[in-house]
Amino acid sequence: MPKQSSVPQVRGLSRYTISLSVVVVLTIVYGACFKLEYNDPSTTIGYKSYFNVGRLEPRYFVRNSSDDEETRTDTQNYTQRPNQRPSPFQCSSPIGNVVYIKTHKTGSTTVQSIVYRYGLSRNLSFVVRKANPHNGHIRYMKVTKDSPKTMFLPILRDSDSCVYRGYNLSAVHVVHKKNVFDSFMNPGTKYITIIRNPVSRFISAVRFFNLWKKVEGNSTEERMKAYMNGTEWKNSHYSKNSQIYDLGFSKSHFENNSMIKLYINRLTEEFDLVLINEYFDESLVLLSRELCWNMEDIAYTIQNNRSQPRESITIEFSEQIKSFNWADVLLYDHFNRTLWSKIEAEGPSFWEDLNRFRRFQKESMVRCFNSSEINTHGMNHSSLTNYCDKYAGGLSLFKKVFKKQNKVCRKATKLK
Repeated sequence: MPKQSSVPQVRGLSRYTISLSVVVVLTIVYGACFKLEYNDPSTTIGYKSYFNVGRLEPRYFVRNSSDDEETRTDTQNYTQRPNQRPSPFQCSSPIGNVVYIKTHKTGSTTVQSIVYRYGLSRNLSFVVRKANPHNGHIRYMKVTKDSPKTMFLPILRDSDSCVYRGYNLSAVHVVHKKNVFDSFMNPGTKYITIIRNPVSRFISAVRFFNLWKKVEGNSTEERMKAYMNGTEWKNSHYSKNSQIYDLGFSKSHFENNSMIKLYINRLTEEFDLVLINEYFDESLVLLSRELCWNMEDIAYTIQNNRSQPRESITIEFSEQIKSFNWADVLLYDHFNRTLWSKIEAEGPSFWEDLNRFRRFQKESMVRCFNSSEINTHGMNHSSLTNYCDKYAGGLSLFKKVFKKQNKVCRKATKLK
């Protein structure tokens, strides 16, 4: 008589066969519910991610600096309360010590207004050039470890003595030099900045600062080409590779790819966050997480935006501008990739914050202007309510900063 199998039979199928079938079915279901397609964000990519059964999560489409099409960002709406942090994100306490290197023609005034508003509401001390009550900018003046006493307003103190060490915030135009700023800022200060697509930034700067005033041409493109082919650009800090120059890179190395890449690596170590103008909301949400600031802290209105319509340019002309500003192109591409790497590392809760922040923005705009759209041509300060006044930026906030810190010193002291 044949030996009876010890494996129980279920309608002719063994347990092994059933288990294998279950694994196959689960794999198919899992694959349908969790689909991940990813390409290198240094080029034009589509990043689609689907998490959890029945819920569509973030979809974002990143573009390289060479792209001409508009940025596309689609995210799912969520129902968390505006001031509630998603549980995966942990935040200890707000950081009030920040050096914001304000670059030129990058949307930097809008971020500056956010920093001013934060510091003013908390009685924090700013780096402000005392000989410049108009806007406090230092721009391209040389700053050393001994500059605060001769160049800056003193920090806020109850006493009549003036102290020039221990500043909380800086948001003026100044060339980045971390070792110098570390000498008079508070310990543990965070460093941030913002950069912009080099093509649009260059065109904006040439127009805004009228850098082409001595150049003739029948069209914008003709005048721009003549400007780049001439020598006038050598007389301006706002022209060729202005962004990396604002961040401390020497003009003498503009054509040295090795030096450019080495310096970009150094900036990666020195900056805690580099915001990207073209992904402004995403950058601000990262900023709020880096500094542990809330949604209201990073709410904004557009500041210092030109109202002229933007002309379309040819791909050939765009490539010429990029070649002319090659150091800025390498800078932008590097930190564009860095931005999206940071976002990916934040996980799905980042997109929850982004959606809640955008809803908060719209609610604030409705409350201020009876419109859900952000005013792209700046704010009409004469029509602001008391609630909206805190969103006034630029010179309006700076004047309050200057008035608050400007005082006659009876005796100058230093923090040990």
